[in-house]
Amino acid sequence: MRALTMMLSGFLAIGLAGTAEAKGSKHDGDSAIPECGKNTKVARPDEEGIITLKEKKKRGCVIDVKALRPTQSAVGMDAVECKAEKISSNARKGKLDDYLLADNRWVPMVRGPGGVFYLTDHHHLSTAVWNADIKDKEKKVYAFLLADWSNMKEDAFWQQMITQHDTWLKAPDGKDITPAQLPRSIGALQDDPLRTLSAWVRGSCGYVKCDPPGAAKDDDDPSCADKFPNVTCADAYFLEFKWGAYLANVQEVKDALAGEASCSQQTPLNTSCLDSQYDKLTKALPAAMQAAAAPAAQQAVGEGAGYNPAVQTGIAQPKHCK
Repeated sequence: MRALTMMLSGFLAIGLAGTAEAKGSKHDGDSAIPECGKNTKVARPDEEGIITLKEKKKRGCVIDVKALRPTQSAVGMDAVECKAEKISSNARKGKLDDYLLADNRWVPMVRGPGGVFYLTDHHHLSTAVWNADIKDKEKKVYAFLLADWSNMKEDAFWQQMITQHDTWLKAPDGKDITPAQLPRSIGALQDDPLRTLSAWVRGSCGYVKCDPPGAAKDDDDPSCADKFPNVTCADAYFLEFKWGAYLANVQEVKDALAGEASCSQQTPLNTSCLDSQYDKLTKALPAAMQAAAAPAAQQAVGEGAGYNPAVQTGIAQPKHCK
């Protein structure tokens, strides 16, 4: 009788464990990804220095965008609007989790003093999640930890961030700022129209950014690095901001963006303001493309910034991503 009782108890325990595992499962047998916290481990790169999707799922975590601290002062709200619509659309189709779990959408971060998580890239994606038409409880991203500097003093931490090029300490007007002047939340990021224009120029191969390490090649959709193998592609940090600062001083660009072109962040985003901004940026794009290929550009942005001397046709991002 005792043996039978123990056997039944064993079967019950196995059944409960299987149920718990099923409830915790996220996708295709992957174990549940935990919330980010003090137990989140630093992700380990492979032999080629790449943090693989498998490693991200193994050591990564999920975090509310409200808990992320920005390491730059601004984003291009036009790109945010585009990504926010894609996020909202995927949520309506019940595919938001699949969308955010894609390898290139995992958010890199570092843990700073007090255990605060600082975003080091994907500010546009995180801001788009913040502004998307989804429930507050769904406003989360999948993240992986690049470094744990939580034991550092505040000053030493920010010096490390600067040394590692993990922060951009400039305001949209190009003036230097201190770490204390950075926004304390994703929702407080400003709009920088020149960052948007710079992204359009990059997308049109006005300057050439290197493909990410480990990126799959697609012969049907060659990147700018594929199209211009003779141009030394750029893997510089905050490249779009650097080119945006250069374009801000081009007179024809200044004329096209005359007046207040930036749009304040709000939920939902101010589409009327962004439509007006889009028209101004479209007018500025031809001059920006000419300026990107000018010899003065190479001198302004410096070596290793992807300078392309061949003038390209500027292609604006489709309005509202349609």
